[in-house]
Amino acid sequence: MTSSEFKEAPYYNRPQLVIKYARAPHKMFLGGRGVGKTTIIADEVIKYMAAMPRGKVSLNGLTYFHIRTKSLPPIIDHWERRGLYRGIHYFIGHKAPAKNLWSEPFQPPLDYANCIHFFNGFVLEFNSFDRPEMARSGSYDGMIFDEATKLKKYAIDSDVLPANRGNMDRFGHIYFHHGTLFLGSMPLSSDGDWVFEYESLMNKFPMRYLHLEASAYENLKILGENYFHDLKRVLPKVIYNIEVLNKRRNQNVNKFYPLLSSTMHGYAGCYDYTFYDRINQDPTLKPVQDSRGDADCYKTEPLYVSFDFGSTQNCAVVAQWHRDEREMPIIKNFHVQNETLKVVVSSFIKYYEYHPCKEIYLYGGSDGRRKNDAASRQTYFDDVIDQLTKAGWEVYLRAELYEAPHMDKFNFWHKFLSGEFNSVPRFRINTVNAFETFFSMENAPILPDEIKKDKRSERNTNEPRWKATDLSDAVDNLYYWLFYQNVGEQTYNNEVVFGH
Repeated sequence: MTSSEFKEAPYYNRPQLVIKYARAPHKMFLGGRGVGKTTIIADEVIKYMAAMPRGKVSLNGLTYFHIRTKSLPPIIDHWERRGLYRGIHYFIGHKAPAKNLWSEPFQPPLDYANCIHFFNGFVLEFNSFDRPEMARSGSYDGMIFDEATKLKKYAIDSDVLPANRGNMDRFGHIYFHHGTLFLGSMPLSSDGDWVFEYESLMNKFPMRYLHLEASAYENLKILGENYFHDLKRVLPKVIYNIEVLNKRRNQNVNKFYPLLSSTMHGYAGCYDYTFYDRINQDPTLKPVQDSRGDADCYKTEPLYVSFDFGSTQNCAVVAQWHRDEREMPIIKNFHVQNETLKVVVSSFIKYYEYHPCKEIYLYGGSDGRRKNDAASRQTYFDDVIDQLTKAGWEVYLRAELYEAPHMDKFNFWHKFLSGEFNSVPRFRINTVNAFETFFSMENAPILPDEIKKDKRSERNTNEPRWKATDLSDAVDNLYYWLFYQNVGEQTYNNEVVFGH
């Protein structure tokens, strides 16, 4: 099969055509989700394969699993449209059967487990960025990088790019030999901003470098209008703008609660001066160590308490409806390190001993339904309820049996903290009585390669445990389950997006 026998694809959008016919050997393409980046990869592989029989190109991704399950299926689909069929023109994960008498690359891989072997001896070899050093021993005629903004720049430079070498005597006359193609979406944080270097390189050396950016709307004919309506409905505006519209961010999205603001959501501790006047005491000099002196603790309202449990730490946050102000602030937190759960509950009982409304709505992580320890027959929640009930509290357990996905919680908090939804109360934090909670939320990062709370701080023994993400988890387990169904659809540019 020669290159002239390949079928033309039924459709290319504008950025796909730009990449397809670009003469620059080094290309950076940042495109919105759904713009058709895997079609570009599929075409690039065909171009290399047709021009360099017995050549070898690397396809680099986050992990081997990601390449096989996310990248390959649409690539295979595109190859079929072009007339290339698995088991006839190429084999995945193993060398072609000996009866096929196919050639191998000039520098064949010793193991074809992560390779695609084509009929003319060309091989596409996968490289995983959880082990980028494996590329050091290779020698390639070109390189393709999927999800480039999520890959480590230092690993690209030190481990992978140096292997783009060899075969100059065979393919040196081809302008895209040893070329590179990087594809990804707009970086969510500054860690991925290295991709913009290609823009200045293109301005200086336009014959060698191409930098291209495109919204997913470039692929409207394939995706359809409902694709965009649906994503607007489920994604926070900042994520929709970055990942779909491909707009450069105007803030770092490297925090799990990027909209959290001390100005908008924080308030200083407030004293109940009526109480202090009655006892003839100055709260600024000698505050009472219980809730009677807290003006933000409404005496006739129940308390909402959410726990985060653990073997080395236990913590809880206390919130309350302020319906007259349409707010639900966190008014207090409790935390211990290297102490038992009983100590945290005892602290709560002592602090709210004089609270007239002895009702608690109890929340917490699904792990609260596990046994407290190996010798106990009771769960964490059982122990909390027993201790509170003996102290005279009426407890209503409201915790869910499972954990919400991180992306769902991230989306919820982006909407909830915006203050744009009349269907939910405003979120506030008492930055005196719940300072540790504000700190935990403000400093909760996301992982560099996905929207997921980075909880490594919980394993850092060099910092006090209250600085970790535990208290923020307790907040999640209260507010998410209370209000996630009530944050509606966002409005962009005066356009109301479809509702539920």
